[in-house]
Amino acid sequence: MPEYKITEILLDTDKEIYIRVVPYKRKKARCSGCGEIHGGEIHSFKETTVEDLRLLGKRVYLHVLKRRYRCLKDGRLYVESIDWLKPRSKVTKRLAQEVYRLTAITTNVEAGWFLRMDDEKIYRIDREILEELFKKNLAFGSMILRGASLRYSRKNLNRLLPR
Repeated sequence: MPEYKITEILLDTDKEIYIRVVPYKRKKARCSGCGEIHGGEIHSFKETTVEDLRLLGKRVYLHVLKRRYRCLKDGRLYVESIDWLKPRSKVTKRLAQEVYRLTAITTNVEAGWFLRMDDEKIYRIDREILEELFKKNLAFGSMILRGASLRYSRKNLNRLLPR
């Protein structure tokens, strides 16, 4: 979590730890709608809880305070985007990458057992990453494959990706 520090341990049990993190220094917010940096007035704050990689065998939940602000382009309210968090997700990018790494060599059920997570959650995280890869890597010239079924097995997807 670059540029963030732990301010408080909210709860520490045998199986879980809840930690509040805040940035060292607040930068101007990057709009999650248009992607531009806004320096405008903050509307409110929203605390989000996301799961991160395990620490000492415990599941780690981070409480992150995000700013809400009005976009200067369209006037709608948006929550700031944070580089190490997946948008609209309850996991960090590094946990998602760990899930993807494990599901590449095992089944979703085995990855869920290893990470002590529900295999449905593993499936959703893995599917999101596969969809992102599909969208990024399957552009041929000016033609982008859209609306195609994303139900590709990892083997078929890896065969289609450029090497």
